[in-house]
Amino acid sequence: MTRLIGYFVIIVLVAVGFAWIADRPGNVTIQWLGYDIQTSVFIGSVALLLAFVIVFLLGWLGLLTWTGPKKFRGRVQRRRQRVGQEAVRRGIFAAGAGDKSAALKADAIARRTVPNEPLALLLQAQSAQLNEDSIASRQAFERMLEKPEMAELGLRGLYMEAKKANQNEAAKQFAERALAANPALAWSSSALFEIQSREGDWRAALKTLQIAKEHRHLAKPEADRRRSLLLTQLAIELEDSQPSKALAYATEAFDLSPTLIPAAVVAGRILTTQGQTSRATKILTQAWRSTQHPEIALTFAHARRGDSPRDRLARVKSLVAAGSQTLEGAVAVAVSAIDAQEWKTARLALEPYLANNPPARVCRLMARIEAGQNRDSGRAREWLAKAARGAPDPVWVAPDGTVSAEWQPISPTTGALGSFEWKTPPANATASPDDFAAEISALDVVSLEGESLPDTYTKAKGLSGRSNEPVDVVASPVGKDGSDAKTPPTPANDTATSNALVTTPETTVEAEEVTTSVDRFRRR
Repeated sequence: MTRLIGYFVIIVLVAVGFAWIADRPGNVTIQWLGYDIQTSVFIGSVALLLAFVIVFLLGWLGLLTWTGPKKFRGRVQRRRQRVGQEAVRRGIFAAGAGDKSAALKADAIARRTVPNEPLALLLQAQSAQLNEDSIASRQAFERMLEKPEMAELGLRGLYMEAKKANQNEAAKQFAERALAANPALAWSSSALFEIQSREGDWRAALKTLQIAKEHRHLAKPEADRRRSLLLTQLAIELEDSQPSKALAYATEAFDLSPTLIPAAVVAGRILTTQGQTSRATKILTQAWRSTQHPEIALTFAHARRGDSPRDRLARVKSLVAAGSQTLEGAVAVAVSAIDAQEWKTARLALEPYLANNPPARVCRLMARIEAGQNRDSGRAREWLAKAARGAPDPVWVAPDGTVSAEWQPISPTTGALGSFEWKTPPANATASPDDFAAEISALDVVSLEGESLPDTYTKAKGLSGRSNEPVDVVASPVGKDGSDAKTPPTPANDTATSNALVTTPETTVEAEEVTTSVDRFRRR
């Protein structure tokens, strides 16, 4: 609009100028190159204006001839640029929406019009991924590495492609390069931490976790939880070779996560070995109050070396009294009482849980009481039959249904850190391949009428579920009235007590050995 007004003003001024000249007649004489030219002022003015216009047009045509091709090429390139950018925009939207055909069409246009556009590389990678062309997508991401502004995007894309192809070593290298280039990237620290945890490289995982914590990729509670899990696993691995370092790891893990059972147990075992009974007792008592677990009770019972079975029973009673009355506490007291042959105490501890359908471990303990105290094979058989129908014992269970006799920092199936929980296994739970040698719930079935009972047919199991060395159990024949019963042999080591169920010549009775010691205490 402003330009139009300007043109109008110029025309008006020219018209006014010509009118003014026309109202004032006069002559103009020009002598040039032997010629005399005489005309009026008005005609001279018109001729001068026409000459100016002609000179201007000739100059414009000359300039256009000189610069025209270059301007034309630039205009064509700008048009191609607009078309390419519009294709890139449409293609990225189509790729995000999952429209494969539109993305590929837009990518083809972008390749012709804007092959060096950074976003065109992104469109190439996305369209190749939609087309399941891993080679083309990797090539696009590799070209991104040549552009500083897209290098981080290229590394992430190459990491994703390596993960998709199960090339874990390549994926690890890309994550390491991305984290080294920019520690503020959340995805690289998370990916590298996951890979290092899967590989069992706990120390490297701790360093990566520290980087993530410093750059606030994780909330402090989650970072502390992960650190406690890694420290606990390190403490377990170093418990035998470097107990001092293992103790430092375990105590720090327990301070970060007081409900982490393995950390408290490892710290308690090491402190017991070092003779620091009071400190071990304090840690285990605190752990028991927050999370009652049989291995805590077992470690607490042996926290003072040299105690007799009755002394250990007294210690377990004091521990159970420090927390709420639960099934775990009753089982811990019953096991210690059976070890001390305090049958009445064991019965009283389990009595509140005998109604309806008792848990399997309660039934097995009652079978041991009947066999050990009364030599009553019939009652023992009844309790063992109930155990087969009772609720299974709690174990370490991962969300995918994998069960483990011992705590593990990561799930062997999913690789998720800290996924194992101590609880009753679901019906579809599957045992971890590493745990078949150490069965989680032992109820050895020997019910072959007319056949003799093998001399060794059970495995002594720690209260925590750890498998110990096989213990020879000798079945003693008795009369039907039980008058000829003989006390089954007891191992010399007072940390284990074997109570075989009795058998008749016609019938073989099922037995199970539950011990109040674990391998680590037995070795020491």
